[in-house]
Order: sequence, then C-alpha cells, then structure tokens
Amino acid sequence: MVLLVSACQPRANIATPTDVLNPVRTDAARTVEALSTQIVATDQAARTQTATAFVPSPVPPTPVPTPAPTLSLPTDPPVPTAVLLPSPTPFSSCDQAAFIDETIPDGSQFPPGTGFTKTWTLRNTGSCTWNADYDVVFTSGNRMNAPEVVPLSKESVPPGGSVIISVSFTTPKDGGSYRADFKLRNAEGVLFSFKDPSQTFWVEIQVMTGKIDLVAMACSIRWTSAAGELPCPGLPSDSRGFAYTDFAPLLENGTRDDEAAIWLGVQQIQDGYLRGTLPLMVIPENAKFSTILGCESDQKSCDITFRLSYQEGDKPLVEIAHWHKVWDRTLLSIDQDLSTISGKSVRIILQIEANGSYQDDIVHLLAPVIAP
Repeated sequence: MVLLVSACQPRANIATPTDVLNPVRTDAARTVEALSTQIVATDQAARTQTATAFVPSPVPPTPVPTPAPTLSLPTDPPVPTAVLLPSPTPFSSCDQAAFIDETIPDGSQFPPGTGFTKTWTLRNTGSCTWNADYDVVFTSGNRMNAPEVVPLSKESVPPGGSVIISVSFTTPKDGGSYRADFKLRNAEGVLFSFKDPSQTFWVEIQVMTGKIDLVAMACSIRWTSAAGELPCPGLPSDSRGFAYTDFAPLLENGTRDDEAAIWLGVQQIQDGYLRGTLPLMVIPENAKFSTILGCESDQKSCDITFRLSYQEGDKPLVEIAHWHKVWDRTLLSIDQDLSTISGKSVRIILQIEANGSYQDDIVHLLAPVIAP
C-alpha cells in the first residue's frame, strides 16, 4: 500500500548541483583570452617593427667609371742590335787536318824488298795557313825505309785548301804485317793531325813471301791509259779504262769461279789500252807468272792482246811474252817462266790492247800470281 501511494504521488523537482569551480574556470579563460590577445598584438607589432626595420634602402645606380687617363711613361732609348764578335780561336784549332783520300789501301800485299809510294790527301780545317815550314813526321811503327821528316808542301795551304802528301817506302825482307804512322808538325815544332789529336794517318801493308798475289795487291798497281792515271778500284762505266777485283767472277765459259779475279777494261777509243805497272820488286828465284785469261761472258766482240813486260830502272820496257784472245767460250791458261829476271829488282807491267775497236774489250785475269 505504501508503495502504491508513493507511486501515485507527484515527482518532486531535483535540484541541479552547483559547480563551485565554475567562477574560477571562467576567470582563467578570460585571463588566457586576454593574454592571447596581448601576445598576438605584441607579435604583430613586433613583425611590423621588424619589417619596418629591414626595408632595404633604394640602391643608387652604379656610376660609370671614368677612364683613367693614359700615363705617358718616359720612352727608353732604343737598344742597338747586338753584333756577335768572333770568339777567340783556341790554339788547338789553328792547326787541324781532315782526311780526304789515300792510295795503297790497308792490307795491300807486296813482295819483300819492294819499293812503293803512298799518298794521302788532307784538307786544312784549321784557321792557320800551312806553309813551307810545316812537315810530315814519322811517329811510330815500322818506318820501312821512309824518311823521318818530309816537307808538307812547297806551296802555302790556306784554311779550306787541300794538299797531297807522298812518302816512299821499301818493304822489309821478312814476311808479315807492317805499319807506319805519321802526323803533321807546324813551324813551332808542335805535332798535330785531326780533330782528335791522338789520331794519325798511316800506311799498313802485308809482305808476302813465296807467292805474289796480284789480286791482293790490285790497288797497289798503278793503272793508266792514254787518259792518264786511273782510280782503283775503277768502275765498268769509266770510259777512260778501269780495273777492279771480283771474288766470284762469271767467266767467259759461263761458269762462276770461287777464285778471285781482276777485271780489266781498255779506254774506249780506237786501239785503246790499259796498263798496270806493279811496284818495284825483287823477282823470286825460279818464279813464274800464271793466270787464266778470258773475255767477259757476254762480250762476243771481245778482241784483245795481252802483254807481259818488265822495266829495270829507267830503261825501256822489255816484253816477256804476249797472247791474243777473242771471245770463243774458252779460257786461256798462262804459265810464263820469269827465270830470265830472277833476283832482279824490276817493275812487272801488264797491258791489254784493243785490236781496233774497243767494243766489248773487257777481260779477266783469274788468280794471277808470281810464284816459284
């Protein structure tokens, strides 16, 4: 009953509880709002002030530089072109020589007791003139009976000029190699030669005993024609005549030999000739002259006479023998006795002569020797 009566009674109003902290929160919010407003205002003022402080001033236009006035420096006087004066010539270059040519090649062979003359051609490459007071002086080696001093020249030899020096020798009696060295000497007695002052000019020979090999001494032979003295070795194209050695000659019969030969060509004129005069020599006892004579293999018009002679001193030439040779594909063997002149000091003379036309007149002396 009680429950029913209570349910039927009207609900009393329930009072809403009061937030005692609300006034505090309200004051705090207002304080925060006021502070925020102040901060924003302060920040805006600061930004405005900063912007105002950093506004760049207008940049004035860059002034165009005024060209600096050209300074006129004092002009130095012109420097004169240097004139190169010749350096003082040292004494060593006053007298100096250079080699040009020589006869009697090194290693040329001679019999014992043979006389011969060697020549050298030298050029004056110094600054002093060579005169009659200059000499050729033997300095070392075997003099081979040559003078110790030979006058250099009767004529003056200026710088750039050349001189031919001739010295006579006699080969020793014993076989072997021999050499003689020479230098030049000026008027003050000072020896000199080439750019290298230790160098000399010389003659160097072989003395043969028992057999005289004419190929080995080919350029010790004096070769001449009607045109005069000829060089050795010569050239087949020399129209004056020629002589040269060949160590594998092609012979007239078409075979190539392994023995050395001397090729001889006459002067290219009608009845032309070529003469070879051997050095003065003592002919060995029971000696013979031997060789094989033939024309050049393809020179079918070859027609020559070969003469063997000798000369004693200044006496006229004496013919020992002669042979006639034409091109016929055969070889002519020569074995001539020299007993009539054994022991004599003579010059042996070889001569080929064209029988009329000189056309194709080229011959070989294969293995020519004078031997017992």
